[in-house]
Amino acid sequence: MTATAFRCRACGVAVTVRLEELTDPDQLEERDAQPHVPRGRYIVSDGSFFTDSEGAYLVHLEDTIHTQHHHDPSRLNGCCGLDGCDGLNTLCTNGHEVGTEKSDCWMPHALLLSAGAVEPTTSSET
Repeated sequence: MTATAFRCRACGVAVTVRLEELTDPDQLEERDAQPHVPRGRYIVSDGSFFTDSEGAYLVHLEDTIHTQHHHDPSRLNGCCGLDGCDGLNTLCTNGHEVGTEKSDCWMPHALLLSAGAVEPTTSSET
């Protein structure tokens, strides 16, 4: 398997460590407050679990690097974490919107990287 890291399309900064694609969707966790994607893996969303996520790259929150929460507090709603219901809420360290963190208590946790905002790079490119 080829390892893939994701980079911000706008500036090129890496926003994930190197990850392997998850090919077995049975390994996805659907319990509330648990990581949706296993650590070290990513999956391309088919849109069937997280609403309006088709084409997004789903990654474990602990596999992200060089990211920060959005500076607009209206994007950071949730009770115990971020619910991601108000648009992109995660920026690269240079301030470009890259994805939506879903980390509230009533959902599985993941970062949904926007396919339009990030690009995958193979390990030979990073």
